[in-house]
Amino acid sequence: MLGQLGSTLLILHLSDIHFRKMEIETAQDPNFHLRNELLRDIVGQCKTLGPPDLIVISGDIAFAGHPDEFAFATDWLGELCEACGGSLDKVFVCPGNHDVVRTQADKNMVQNIHRNIKTAENPTQFIFEQLRDPDAAKLLYESLDNFNAFAFQFFCDLLPPERTRAKRDVVLNDGSLLRLWGINTTFVSSSHDVRGSLFVDSASFQIPRETGVVNLVMAHHDLTWIRQSQELADHLNDVAQIQMFGHVHTNRINREVDYLRLTASAVHPEKNEPGWEPGYNLLELCVDGVENARLLKLKAHVRVWQTAPGGFRAKQIKGKDIWKHEIPLEEWHPSPIAIENAGQRPKNGQTILQSDGVGALPVKGFEMNQLRDVGLRFYRLSFSKKSEIAGRLDLLEEDDMKQPDFERFRRAFFRAHERGILEQLAKAVFEAEQN
Repeated sequence: MLGQLGSTLLILHLSDIHFRKMEIETAQDPNFHLRNELLRDIVGQCKTLGPPDLIVISGDIAFAGHPDEFAFATDWLGELCEACGGSLDKVFVCPGNHDVVRTQADKNMVQNIHRNIKTAENPTQFIFEQLRDPDAAKLLYESLDNFNAFAFQFFCDLLPPERTRAKRDVVLNDGSLLRLWGINTTFVSSSHDVRGSLFVDSASFQIPRETGVVNLVMAHHDLTWIRQSQELADHLNDVAQIQMFGHVHTNRINREVDYLRLTASAVHPEKNEPGWEPGYNLLELCVDGVENARLLKLKAHVRVWQTAPGGFRAKQIKGKDIWKHEIPLEEWHPSPIAIENAGQRPKNGQTILQSDGVGALPVKGFEMNQLRDVGLRFYRLSFSKKSEIAGRLDLLEEDDMKQPDFERFRRAFFRAHERGILEQLAKAVFEAEQN
């Protein structure tokens, strides 16, 4: 048996933070107190449960997709990680409708594509065709450029047609894998959104079941907002033992035989919303049993805000603070090589694999940690400093100039890894930080 049986992996689940440019870092920020209380509550929970192994955010990090909102989000997440004992390299994100720049999504040419998707006889096939067309794909995704620049530091940025979902593997306690999938429900999002008007692409229906892998699928919009809702639900219920959503600002938990579905409260819901209930989730999971008698054991801690007196409390189930669930897992036998090399395997909760598409590098252990550390620091540099470093190290190619800024720098970053000059890049980043 690999790993420590019974050792728990902890996931902190946030959604709908909605950082507004006009409010953040001002004395009039109406959510400062709530955010401070949330931070204190997370710290208190983590003193009992331990630091989070993953921090997943199911969209709407920003309010209007402005770069300043994402910059503030990065700083706040850094403060959160420092306080609860986590680290920024544990963050995994997917986009929400408020991460979209609507002035771009509302342009006539973009809206023409949106209308054609919505009226197509076979929308999924039509979306496939649009994402294979460079001009159409650019129009569908350009409103997410600011989100992607933010998400790059977590290797969660998206670019069609090959990288329309984010992906990350982490090790579970028995040596099997938890595979995170962040799917995009926002590429047809604009100021014209109504329930049932959004879509996912065909890659969202191609999440495979694999022996020794537990799938966690995260999306911003819950299924009621997706036109292909029944088809998507059927697929996810077949392949994903854990499903996480946001957007509706109301916490819901569905515990079925083969899956657990969590819909998160908003960190910052509008105070005039009916049933105003800020909140977040903590999810403990581990695999119990061996080989042909394995169980995925889940404990959800649902934290919601109460007023007078103010504070976060547990949302209870039949008088109990923890929502427990067990899901049978298929038979899995660790390979003899894996058992022989168990001492060298990444530890429980450690990232071992990168994302789909360009830059999908199978890097492990210390190397992955090093990549993420340099990536986080590289992200924080100014545009001019990143451009100077990429040019000086000859990390840019002619085709990169046609790409959005975030993709250009992503390619330069992973090119440094592929060429074995990551140390040179790290040194250049360090020097640029000092100037």
